[in-house]
Amino acid sequence: MKLCFTVATPDTKDPQMLALRGDLSASFRLLGELGYEAAELMVRDPSELNPAEIGRQAGDCGLVIRAVSTGQLRKEDGLQLCSPDTALRRRAIDRTKAVLDFAAALGAQTNIGTLRGTLPGREWGVASLVELLAHSPRIAVEPQCKWITNWIHTVEDAQALIAECGGLSILLDFYHAELEEPSVPAAVFAAAGQISWVQVSDSNRKAPGWGHWNFAEHFRLLQAIGYEGYVSVECLPWPTAEEAARQAIRALSASQA
Repeated sequence: MKLCFTVATPDTKDPQMLALRGDLSASFRLLGELGYEAAELMVRDPSELNPAEIGRQAGDCGLVIRAVSTGQLRKEDGLQLCSPDTALRRRAIDRTKAVLDFAAALGAQTNIGTLRGTLPGREWGVASLVELLAHSPRIAVEPQCKWITNWIHTVEDAQALIAECGGLSILLDFYHAELEEPSVPAAVFAAAGQISWVQVSDSNRKAPGWGHWNFAEHFRLLQAIGYEGYVSVECLPWPTAEEAARQAIRALSASQA
């Protein structure tokens, strides 16, 4: 599998992000030196970013950018795609369209997790996603655990949403899957052909290898369904994000040996 790590862009301010933070060039250089092949960007406002320059910086370090995540739009600016507030929902849609354009300029997909918001408001969330898919089809929805959101907890939930919206793919985060799926293997096989991105952390949300989950089993499941995409580490920056990045690639590389 091709390994990736999350990187926060300079427009974000949240010190609790599950990502490398700080100078982008330094983050990319570290990942390249460690042997990662890609970075997953975590953005807030792409109007403050230059995708061509960011792509150049990543490329200089031997990395590609194949996914852009949107969680900070919700966490820092309170935007929700299913908000009952029409003005807030419009702001969320328009900002997400800007993220879609930013991602497209990098040849990347856009991942939507917490940005979908919380219910009530499913009908507005579906309508927002339909509008966004008309703008760009490269959108993945992430099933997340009940402590994060009150809808779309499992692959089956995501597939029901896809049936309503059409076009979406699935971001499979093994951390959430282990907490919510009745059977993780069954969920992975059910989503075969629909998974466009995979995220991992360990059972305690720390870097792989610092908890008790068996990543060799996760990799075998992905291989069994023919997944050939990226596996992106999204974990607590503990004890630092740099040490987490070092630990993750050691553990995940050993799991594939």
